[in-house]
Amino acid sequence: MRLASIMLLRSLVALFALLAIALPASAQSSARSAHAEGILLLERSTAMPDDSFLGALQLKLADGWHVYWKNAGDSGLPPSATWASSPQVTAGEFRFPTPHAIPLATLMNYGYEHEVVLPFEVKIAPDAKPGDQLTIAAKFDYLICADVCIPEDVTLSVTLTIAATPTIDDAGSAIIAKTLPTIPVALTGNATVERAGDTFKIGAIDPSLAAAATSAKWLRFFPLGPEIQNAAPQVVRVGPDGVSVEVKASDFAKPGDVPLNGIIGMELSNGDMRGWELPATPAALPAGVANTAFQAVGATSTEKALPLGDLLLTLALAFLGGLVLNLMPCVLPVLTIKAAGLVHTAHDPKKSRADGLAYLAGVVICFAAIGAILVFLKAAGDTSAGMGFQLQYAWVTAIFALVMFAVGLNLLGVFEIGTSLMGVGGKLADRGGVSGAFFTGFLAAFVGAPCVGPFMAGAVGAALAQPDPLVVMAIFIMIGAGLAAPFVLLSFTPAFAKVLPKPGKWMETFRQVLAFPMFVTAAWLLWVLSAQSGADGVIVVIFAAIVLSFGIWLARKIGTRVPGRALAAAVILAGFALPPALTLLPKEQLVVETTPWSPEQVSQLRAEGRVIFVDFTARWCVTCQVNKQTFHGSDVQRAFADNKVAFLEADWTNKDSVIFDELKRHGAGGVPLYLVYPADGGEPRKFEGLLTAGQIQQAIREAAGSI
Repeated sequence: MRLASIMLLRSLVALFALLAIALPASAQSSARSAHAEGILLLERSTAMPDDSFLGALQLKLADGWHVYWKNAGDSGLPPSATWASSPQVTAGEFRFPTPHAIPLATLMNYGYEHEVVLPFEVKIAPDAKPGDQLTIAAKFDYLICADVCIPEDVTLSVTLTIAATPTIDDAGSAIIAKTLPTIPVALTGNATVERAGDTFKIGAIDPSLAAAATSAKWLRFFPLGPEIQNAAPQVVRVGPDGVSVEVKASDFAKPGDVPLNGIIGMELSNGDMRGWELPATPAALPAGVANTAFQAVGATSTEKALPLGDLLLTLALAFLGGLVLNLMPCVLPVLTIKAAGLVHTAHDPKKSRADGLAYLAGVVICFAAIGAILVFLKAAGDTSAGMGFQLQYAWVTAIFALVMFAVGLNLLGVFEIGTSLMGVGGKLADRGGVSGAFFTGFLAAFVGAPCVGPFMAGAVGAALAQPDPLVVMAIFIMIGAGLAAPFVLLSFTPAFAKVLPKPGKWMETFRQVLAFPMFVTAAWLLWVLSAQSGADGVIVVIFAAIVLSFGIWLARKIGTRVPGRALAAAVILAGFALPPALTLLPKEQLVVETTPWSPEQVSQLRAEGRVIFVDFTARWCVTCQVNKQTFHGSDVQRAFADNKVAFLEADWTNKDSVIFDELKRHGAGGVPLYLVYPADGGEPRKFEGLLTAGQIQQAIREAAGSI
């Protein structure tokens, strides 16, 4: 029995050996980097002398990460290969599939998420001999980005046997064949570009392009050079013979009529990508491509509807984000008014429920209005509008500061003018009944909207990336519902009345105490305004507050008759009319000198007791470019200047082992990285990802020992 088993085992081994010889090995090689898997694919398992076929680099990317097209857009670098193949093997350039647009803040990049296959041509020399074992090998470098950008690489190698006749590798051929239709093709017609001021009008004639465009999910022009503003909206029109695309010229475009090279790419209704190459030569726009409006595209061209499960999760996050807003410092002052209102109505369940619903309506209507305005701004082509946009305008910030100042005066009992203009900003927020609850909710939502706290950031980001306005509105309404939920719940809980004190004379004192959080909110808004319009803007609002106070005083002294009320109202209106003048104020421009980073420079500056801000950056790092816009804001520049900060820049655009070693020393795998060295010689504070002006200013003040 044992002898028979041994004989059977030997027979199986021999059989597997014969099969291994008879069946060629799959022509694939794979390796992993930190955030991607790279696979080298070939169409051949065996090749013959003077053969020509396709290979490909397949990159499977981790969720949330992307790599770049051959023109990365505003920042980034495309994948590249450093070949180390046998002398008889020649590999061509990558053929890049049609990319997606990847927006981030005010920038626009082009690339791929999830997976990309980059085909290239492989040629075998005529002098290769059957039986030769040839190596196809390369080090593939790629920049992979999420919130940070990290240069990564994989080294892949495949051994290919030369035979009398070639053998197809089924697995590699199938993957390469699937991606070939996504490679842009040449136009069958012609392409022209016509310049009108700062706009390029591109026309492309091609029947297949026109037919595909009529049912595409989105379509846009992807340039090969820097001539256009990548993040600007594009207007696309389709005609019977082709399409036209209007794009904005960038500062890098040469004056006059210039050619444009790029591709017109689109996503079909079934999700497939298609592209057409076009060298557009200067000429008038051809007829037959601009008669029907098709679609406005830009940063929104990559918007994708959320699956039902993701939508429900986003709505839940929106509700939680609104709930957490109740704890944010910018909302708490207004919520104290609502808390006082609960004390008034808690012992009357009917009034309590009515006030709770009115408060809910005020919050939800405000958030719905914010969502509707954002939808409108996006449709109008404003790709930079985001949460808190209402306080991005200096005059709006100023008026809201005056409103909070007036609310504080009303709570102190300085005025009680329920039917005047001031009733909107002050009395309505504090008066009893449904109207007071409604306006308290509206004020809470208005001041709370810019405070993007936990859970809310993801929900707001998802909302701003949605193509369906109804989904955007639903997300913002859920944020409002979350903000209002605690007070609505308390309003509908009769048992809550048992733990609250009964209204009495103490309420007058409590009401006056609530005035001071309103003044704190007004002061915070003035701080915001100081970054928008400088000291002059703050002076304008202080003067407006004086005029407003004078109007209130007039109303109390001579406002019992119609002429007196009219005069007081005119003075109050004059106070509120001053903030729009902020748009006429020149913005303060401060520029802090940038010095190249080096370990020696850091040591020298630390010996001088300087605060040091080190910016580890690269031109291909999209997050770095967004942060640079924050660095150049007047408020941040002023913080640098006031604290005599040394600003050092470690530019990692090109490989630099010294910078890389420093990044590793601080536990960073890539850029951006920001180090703030304190003046007293302690350890630096580290930041990664997107920064806000407030974060930078606080870090600078802490490093300087001023707080």
